Order: sequence, then C-alpha cells, then structure tokens
Amino acid sequence: MKIIRKVTVAFLVIALMVILLPVNVFAADAQFIIYHTNDIHGRAEGTPEKDKDGNLNEKGNIGYARYKKIIDVDRGNIDYDEVIVLDAGDAVHGTLFAQFSSGESMIELMGMVGVDAMTCGNHEFDYGAVQLKELETQAAAAGFPIMGANVTKTDSGLPFFGVNVKEFDVAGRKVIVFGVTTPETKYKAHPNYTKGVSFGAGDSEQDLDAFAAKIQAVIDGLPPAEVVIMMGHLGVDMSSPIRTTTLLPKLKGLDLVIDGHSHTADYKMKIKDKEDKEVLVVQAGKYFEQIGRILVEFDAGEIRFTPEHITFKDVRGLEGDPAILAKIKAFNDANAAELGKVIGKTATKLVQSGDFRGKENVQLVRVQETNLGNLVADSLRKATGADVALTNGGGIRANIEPGEITFGDAVSVLPFGNLITVIRVTGQQIVDALKHGAGGYPAPMGGFPQVSGLTFVIETEGLGDKEAFKGIADVKVGGTPIDLKKTYTLATNDFMAVGGDNYTMFEGAEQVLLHGLMLEAFIDEIKALTKAAGAEGFTYGTDGRIKVRNLSEVEPAVPTGETAVYLVSGVLFFAVAALLLLTSRRKVEES
Repeated sequence: MKIIRKVTVAFLVIALMVILLPVNVFAADAQFIIYHTNDIHGRAEGTPEKDKDGNLNEKGNIGYARYKKIIDVDRGNIDYDEVIVLDAGDAVHGTLFAQFSSGESMIELMGMVGVDAMTCGNHEFDYGAVQLKELETQAAAAGFPIMGANVTKTDSGLPFFGVNVKEFDVAGRKVIVFGVTTPETKYKAHPNYTKGVSFGAGDSEQDLDAFAAKIQAVIDGLPPAEVVIMMGHLGVDMSSPIRTTTLLPKLKGLDLVIDGHSHTADYKMKIKDKEDKEVLVVQAGKYFEQIGRILVEFDAGEIRFTPEHITFKDVRGLEGDPAILAKIKAFNDANAAELGKVIGKTATKLVQSGDFRGKENVQLVRVQETNLGNLVADSLRKATGADVALTNGGGIRANIEPGEITFGDAVSVLPFGNLITVIRVTGQQIVDALKHGAGGYPAPMGGFPQVSGLTFVIETEGLGDKEAFKGIADVKVGGTPIDLKKTYTLATNDFMAVGGDNYTMFEGAEQVLLHGLMLEAFIDEIKALTKAAGAEGFTYGTDGRIKVRNLSEVEPAVPTGETAVYLVSGVLFFAVAALLLLTSRRKVEES
C-alpha cells in the first residue's frame, strides 16, 4: 500500500507539472509566474480528497498545505525567472481556525507559503484597527506587507499601512504591485472597528470620480516599471458603485488587475482603461476553492499574460506540505482547549430537536419556532441593528442542555462559519421569503425561517396526513402589519443572502453591512443574557412569533370586532350548508 501511495503521489506531482508547463513553445526573453488568491476567509485547512464514505470530494478547499506544494513546482522550474505570490484580501477572518488567534494563525501560514504581498480587504478590519496593525507587523516579519494605498488615518491623512507598494526585479525588469481597499469597508466592517480610518472616498456613484483621482495619483507617483499591477479588493458586483469595472475605465497606467471582494470564480476578462488600452482583470473565487496562476512573458518589447485557474478537483489528491500540515495541527490542538471554556449558563433547554406530532428526534428548527431559533435570530438582529432577522433552521445544528454553556456547545449549534449579512429588501421580498421557507410545512425543511423582529402565521389546509401548506398571513414587523412596498433592513447569513436554500428573492439585494461571524454574535448574546440573569442562568422561551392556522378547522378569525367571526371550509362548509338548507325547507313546509 505504501508503494502504491508513493507512486500515486509521484504521478500527481508529474501531472501537476504538466498542468503548469508554459503554453508558448517559443522561449520568451523573460517570464515569470504570479499566483493569486482572494477571499479565503480563514479556510486554511484543505478539504480531504475523500469524504467519510470513501467517495471523492468533488468540491472543497485547496488549503495552504497543498498551495505551497503547487507553488514549489514552479519555484523549482528553471524556465521561470521569478514566482510572485499575491493575496487580494479577506484572508484572516471567517472561520474558528482564524478567529481563535484573531487572524494571527492565517498570517503565519501565509508566511510559510511565501506570500509576497497582500491587499487589505474589508474583513481584515473585523478584529479592529488595533489588531490589524498587529497583523501588519506580524506579516512584515514573515516577509510580506499588508497594503491599501487608499487607506489613511482620518486625523492626520497619513497612510494607515506602512507599505503600500511592493517592487520586484524580474531578470532586470521592474514589476510593481500596489494595493487598493474597497471604500465599502467603512460600512461593511463594524463601525467601531474603522473609527479614525478613511478609505479615500464615500461609496456612491457620485464618489467614483474622486476615488479614481486618488488611485490615479498613486499610479502617477510610482517609479517607472515594465509591469504595474493593481491588487484591488474591489470586485465586480453590480451592487458596489465603486467596483473594478467602473473604476478601471477612469484610470491609466495599469497592466494587470488582480481583484477580490465579489467572490467571482474563474474570472478573466479585459477592460478598457481611460486610454482605451485593454487591461486584464482576474479573480479567483472564494474560500480556496480555486487559485489563480498567470504566466507573464516579456518578448520583443511585448508583455503577454496567460491566466488560468486551478481548482480543488485538479489537485485534491496532492499531499500537502508537511511543515504546514504540522503547523495547522498544532493550531488545532491548541484550539481544542478553547472549546471547553464556559461562556454562559442557561436554566432552560435550548431546543434544536425534539418530538413533533408523534415523531421523536425531529429537527424542530426546520418546522416550527423554538427558543434556540429565536435566540439565534435575535442575536443577528441585535448585533446589526437591522429591522428584522431571518436565518435558515437547517443551519442550527444542536440542542444546548440546561447548565453551563461552553464555547464548544456554541460551535455545535453554529458550526458552519457563516457571516452575518445585512441587506435591503422590500416587504414583498420578506413575505416571499417566508412563503418559500415555510412552503414545505408540516414537513421539516432546512430552509425553514427562524425569525426576529417579525411575526407571521403559516396557513394550512387538510386534516391529519392530508395537511398541507396553503400560504402566509398576518405578517407583522415590530407589531405593525408589513408594508409590501416599504424597504426594510434584514439580517441574515451570507449563505442565504446570495440565494442559498433557494432564497432567490434575496439575490442581487443591496448589501448594507457584512458583519462578523454568526457565532460571535450568538456568543455575545449568551454572555449578555448570562450576565443579566446571574448565577441561576438565563431562561429563553418562545413567544408566538410563528403560529400555524389550519383553515380546515373551525376557528376564530383575527378578532377585530366584538362579535366572533368563524371561518368554515372544506367538508364542514358543505355540511353546515346542507343543514341550513334542510332547516329552511322544514320551516317552509311548516308554514
């Protein structure tokens, strides 16, 4: 088995070398490789080649250990004059692995990989400006700067980062890289974390020209170079007024843009700049699902860029770098002790699953209101100040028993590392979301909505096994009937905000804020409740925010007057009608 394993690994390395071979059969005057990543969001660990059942994983994260092995293949190729490794931001936050060390574990691993420069993304501010400066110091010691040429100190106007430009010598030719951070950071990071920091302009269409002027001033101030690369955390999302596709046409002097922020996979396109020069723009998705690789060739005064993407599936069988694997294990071992730390105390069971209509161990968060679903949704709304919150019950994974609550308990409830997203939606979109999420009732569904700041009624028809979803009624926000045309702020998770669980009504919604981890908000709420409750622990209940009304039963309608009005439907309606008709005939006959 060991021999077979060694042969397999050797074959993978050879196959990888074939993938990475230059496509041009004619030798260039000089050539080098650029590797680029963006929006890793703490996914340092690679997904295993196979799942627990022994099946090949079709999707997953490449991880830093595999990444280093891939880069080392090109570093060992004498045909390349240089290998440059760049990251376009949002690397240090987004998973427990990253959170345990406030991003420091990510910086250390990036140093081990050999990252040459990194742009500051909006999520680099998620631990606060003070910690970001600590990460900058750590990164510098590891051999790379964190850059954001448009990021300044509000009081002095001086650069926030110590280094915003990185120069490389490639066979006597100068290559310059500088970083640009999205101005959306001012509201996509927590406001407390960006106090005293400016991002060069506001973030509206009216601010675009002013922002472009600031970036052009950076370009104009660069020394002469054969290749000028803007490494931007700007993205191409249409909801961002200042994005690469709107900024680049207002700039000149760039040869390549390495982008991030919009999580755009397999992105390679050319955009004309201010002087009608076509500039290549690339981006490599998110979460280490793929990495970007660019062959850059200098040939007879021309510069050629050949971009490609390497996916998890391409390299899933590649063994990772042993030193990085050992470092990741050491971090995980140290983190294990953190999981046992007590963060609060509950006097009541916080319910994820239980009995439902005679069935045991049903995941109740997928079919009804529960106190744990309320607590999770409430924590999202309180952390962000949104009008309402909605999260999918399928993302809530475990009960919490009465007694002390550990960090590990909280992780068991919310294990996925989702971020809180606040979007602007209409009342109609909220109603559509509730209809969709509850549409399978009474069958449990992963997309079932757990809510905060709003109440609603699920209407069904049919009795017993024939009961089925009919619709949604009596939707109220803050106790007031929902206005279908009004715009509300809605806190949800980053999975649902982009259409996850088929919540397609949220796709394309304006993003107001991309907050921290759901887990962080959940833990903060547990701590606050425990502090207020004292030694006995807090209690949390249901409050009727989600009710069920079966239209096939006789029941009072919404009591708006003094006289009770009854809804009658189905077989019962015809029975009553027949009885009335018979009585009427008898009265006629008697008369």
